[in-house]
This record gives sequence, C-alpha cells and structure tokens, in this order.
Amino acid sequence: MLFEDLDLPEQICKACYEQGWDNPSPIQAIVIPQALAGKDILGAAPTGTGKSGAFLLPAIARLSLDKKDLNTVRMIVLEPTRELALQVESVAKKLCADLNISVSSITGGATRDDQREKLGNIVIATVGRLLEFLKKQWLSVDDIEILVIDEADRMLDMGFRDDVAKITRQLSYRYQTMLFSATLDTYAIDEFASLVLNDPFEVRLGSGDSDDEKLPELLSSRAYYAANELQKLKILSHLLTTNQEKSIVFVRTKDKVAELAAKIRFLKREVSTLQGDNAQSLRNAAMRRFIDSKDGILIATDVAARGLDVKDVVFVYNFDLPHNSTIYIHRAGRTARASQKGTVVSLVLKEDILYLERIERYTKKEIQRRAIKNLCAAFPLDDSKKTNVIKKETRASLGGKGGFDRKKKNKDEKATRKKDRHRDRKNIGKPDFAEKRRKKMQRQQLASKE
Repeated sequence: MLFEDLDLPEQICKACYEQGWDNPSPIQAIVIPQALAGKDILGAAPTGTGKSGAFLLPAIARLSLDKKDLNTVRMIVLEPTRELALQVESVAKKLCADLNISVSSITGGATRDDQREKLGNIVIATVGRLLEFLKKQWLSVDDIEILVIDEADRMLDMGFRDDVAKITRQLSYRYQTMLFSATLDTYAIDEFASLVLNDPFEVRLGSGDSDDEKLPELLSSRAYYAANELQKLKILSHLLTTNQEKSIVFVRTKDKVAELAAKIRFLKREVSTLQGDNAQSLRNAAMRRFIDSKDGILIATDVAARGLDVKDVVFVYNFDLPHNSTIYIHRAGRTARASQKGTVVSLVLKEDILYLERIERYTKKEIQRRAIKNLCAAFPLDDSKKTNVIKKETRASLGGKGGFDRKKKNKDEKATRKKDRHRDRKNIGKPDFAEKRRKKMQRQQLASKE
C-alpha cells in the first residue's frame, strides 16, 4: 500500500516520501481513512509504530482543503512532555513545508511572549502551558476543528486527567477528537475516552492479549546482579566501555542524573543529561548533542525521556530497574525501533529480583541472566531451586575424624547406639525415692478402701 492509496493530497504524499516513509505503517493505514471521514479515533499501538503520522497526516489534509488565516489556531495536539511536543512539532513542520499551514508549540521552559506571537494553525502544546494561555485568553479556541490527545496513558499517570477535561470543556463547538495511547487496557483510559470522544472508531495494535508484542520484535533483554549501588556503577562503566554504541541510561530520580553523569565522564564519551527541571534551552542542547553524536550517552529520568525518538540508539540501560512493567516496556522501546536490533540491560539489586520476575511474566519474554567474571556474581538461587542443588562431596561431608575416614556410617547402627552419660552412672546403687513414694501412696489407698 502507498500513501496515495489513502486519498491523501499529492503534496502530503510527497512530504511523506521525503521523510523516508516508504509505506504507511499498519496503524496509519487503518486510522487515516477513518480520520479523513471525520470520525473520532481511539487508537492504541506500541511506541515507534507511526502514531504521530496517523493523526498528523489526515489532520493536515483536512486543513489544506479549507485555507484560512495563518494566525487562526485550528488544531491542538496535547503532549505530556516538552520533548515529545517538540518532536511532533518538528515532524509537523516538515509535512507542512510546501503547504500554507503554520505550525508552532507552546511548552514550559520557553518564552511566553515569543510563543504568543508565533501561534500557528497547528499548535503542539503541553497541558500546563496551554491551560495558562487559555486562562489569560492568549489563545482563542473559537476555530478549533481538531483536538489530538497523544500518550493519554502517560497523561493520566502524571495526573493530567482533570486538566485535559477542563481544556475540552472550553472548546466551543463540535470538533474531531483523536486519542492515542500505548495501551487501552485499563479502566482509567476507557472512562476518560468516554468523556472526550463521540462514537469513536477504535483500533488496537499490539495490545490486549498480545502482550508479547508490546516489546520491540528484535529486542534482546539482559540483566546483571549487583550487590550494592557501587557495584552497579562498576558494571555500568564496564558495559559502556565494552559497548561503544549510542546508549540511553535510565535512573529513577532527577538527583541521580547529575550524580551518575559526573561518575562516568572519565569514559571519554559524549555524556548528555535530561531531567524535568532543566530550562528548555538546556534540554534542547542536550538532545542536539546526543542526536548528533556517534556513540553518545544520554542519562535521563522516565518523565524527561517520555516519547524520545532517536533512531540509532542501540543500548538502553536500566541503572535503576523500574518497579512498573509498563515503564520497563516504554524504556525498552527507545531502542530496536523501526525494525532495527537493540538491547535493554537491567542492573538488579537483591530487592529488585521480584520486580524482574514480574516484568518477565507481564511481557511473556525471558530476561537473560548474566554475570561478568571478577566483577559481578551470578543471580542468587531462590529457595525452590536450592533444594535441587547436589553438593560436591568433600572429606568433611564424608565423615570421620579430620575427614580422613571416608566410610559412611550405617543409619541403623547410629539409631541403636546407647550413650554413656555421667548423670546415669552417678545414680547407680542409690534408692529411687520417687518410686518409694509412689508405692507408699498405693498402700494408703488400698488401706482406705478396706
């Protein structure tokens, strides 16, 4: 199938090919005809499957047919993070390069005055900054025709449900809504979709019962056991030295981002950091360094790295193993994208083993346990496995004084052996006063009966 087969305008098809998109992805082939027909869309697909094109292409086609003032906002795309918003903005601008359609973004960390002056027909926005623009009446929603809520599952996790609902209530008339998520298999998503969508066309790819499809097909999964945080650092340094490809390292907190970056600078590789409280200019610079590097390392938290799409990432390292299986899948999805091979490596402490096993059950894929000689030990066996271990016989285990008597004792002989104890010997020949008292009581009882 070609993009022309989806009834997209010729200029848009040309823009797709210029992006290197040879054919529509499965979700694009399903969604685009329905979106062009004006239907609301409820879509779910794993990361890296072309969801952005699925909502941008039909929306741009619709806007191109009815040309209006360049300063009129006609479409809003809501994203959970600045990085994802800027990525979608970049793709949209390339698709609209030869069309009379302007694209802009309003996100935190950038100057408000510049954003107000450059509002386009398509606005890619983060939730908090868009609410501010609406409250101060810096953006008019009178001409909104299309609303896209992207990464809806992540928005709900970040607590944006009420904010997104507030935004939808301010839109003044009937508009087309498209909601996309990595998964739709939660009550929260279903309930939220019922509030913002009207009789939607629903598509699910790689979700539901096909949990094993959520991880990239060509992904390899490995894990190393560490006794403590210091050993985790040593393992990571060794792996980053051995594997010189472009890599992302995930940590749990923003404080650890800078701490870890300082400890691996000696590797003489380009190290960039990404955390939620950085100024937008610093975040943009960090991403630019990472994308332009050949063997760069990006250290990031989950919130800051949401939706990152860097094509040539070969390794993803979980310096801190996530305790949520869906977060593990999201992190793993930063590599092995677009039919490329990739590897996710997890560093596991003793208290993380339970979560590693839960991730395996959820994804239905085994994570290969590995060890590095003279650096880290193998994973400890659980109790059920310890019972099956056959211990090697030694002199001490075979019995005998000093381990030299190799003959095993007969169990029956051990059972019949009588111990010679001092307390037994010292009472030999002495009267048994307890027995004498017992006999005396018997005689008294017989006498009383007579």
